[in-house]
Amino acid sequence: MEDALRYWVWLSQCFPYGSDKPCELLEKGATPEELFQKGREFRASLGVLQPRELKRMDAVSLDAADLILEKCREENLWILTLEDELYPESLRHIYGAPLVLYGKGRKEALSGSPCLTVVGTRKCSEYAKSAAANISCRLSKGGITIVSGCAVGIDEYAHRGAVKAGGCSIGVMGCGLDVDYPAPNRELKEYMLLRGGALISEFPPGTQPFRKNFPIRNRILAALSDGVFVVQAPERSGSLITAELAVEQGKTVFCLPPCNIFDPLYIGVVPYLRDGAKAVYSAEDILEEYEAQWGDKINRKAAMGKLVSRGEQAKTASDPLIQLESRTDVIPKVAEKPHYQVSKETRPAEPVPEELQEIYRLLTKEPRPMDGIIRESGKKPQEVLAALTELELMGLIRAYPGRRYGQA
Repeated sequence: MEDALRYWVWLSQCFPYGSDKPCELLEKGATPEELFQKGREFRASLGVLQPRELKRMDAVSLDAADLILEKCREENLWILTLEDELYPESLRHIYGAPLVLYGKGRKEALSGSPCLTVVGTRKCSEYAKSAAANISCRLSKGGITIVSGCAVGIDEYAHRGAVKAGGCSIGVMGCGLDVDYPAPNRELKEYMLLRGGALISEFPPGTQPFRKNFPIRNRILAALSDGVFVVQAPERSGSLITAELAVEQGKTVFCLPPCNIFDPLYIGVVPYLRDGAKAVYSAEDILEEYEAQWGDKINRKAAMGKLVSRGEQAKTASDPLIQLESRTDVIPKVAEKPHYQVSKETRPAEPVPEELQEIYRLLTKEPRPMDGIIRESGKKPQEVLAALTELELMGLIRAYPGRRYGQA
């Protein structure tokens, strides 16, 4: 097995990442070992390679593959090749399918479950962070594996939402898995693995996060999932590359409607919404689509229930995963001061942070539509959504179908 693996890794190093040439060679019936052992004449006879490509293959030695394998052993990384049973089926037939995937965590996370890729800009708004975390948390509770790129911004909040739900999350990296990038998310990645998720990369250990790597990586982000959810994207955002690849691969594209149609930081999703992408107002919009495809594997009731039970939080306070969540805000806090006097008739049974009390007092046990809460509060929709999401994560309120909210 180790011997065969050497040749797969060797072949992966003979061409630029994202090239379809290795797959073309394999489609001719050649094996990686044959391509190495039989030399240039055999490779040329397959009618696939240009002279410069033949020259490049000659220049890559088996020693290069051995060094990569040694590094994988040192870093405790596993490797999946195109012929492995656990290699994701959705990746096998895309253009430029990666010959090898380097990974950490649970290999089984890569196949057999419904997946959603969540993407967006690194410089994101509070509205977008709230939506990414809340919706990812609910979808994770409903049985959907969240896939993203572990970058700061939208990626980070999508992964945090999945961790908060106790669900599986997959990070697709644009660098070697031994590279500490991005450093602020080091701890988050560790807890993704503890939750039963995985980190994967087509780039071998030692590969730095060069800018050119990320557009190449995005085809894997698109292919791993049944759909791609674009949370926030300016016109030239890299996340739109993933959305475009999803369209090419026949995947469903979901978009969070902009909180401000005149803000250039949101304009990237507008063409997709015009062309038929599914607008996402709550997790239900995605669950509905996935339920039709995956049936019993989707648990809508779990997804739309309480995000966090305060009783469960107390019982598991010593759990290091819970401690991580308490140290990192899954949902950004809304710190705006109240614009007007609110009624003091509705009192919370549990302590509510001062900045959230105004919205909390507008709720009763009877569910209310979000539109009514926005009108009565006088606040912007994104501010109300952020406050409702945080109250929900604290277990103080519940979300109901039809974008309605009530006290827990």
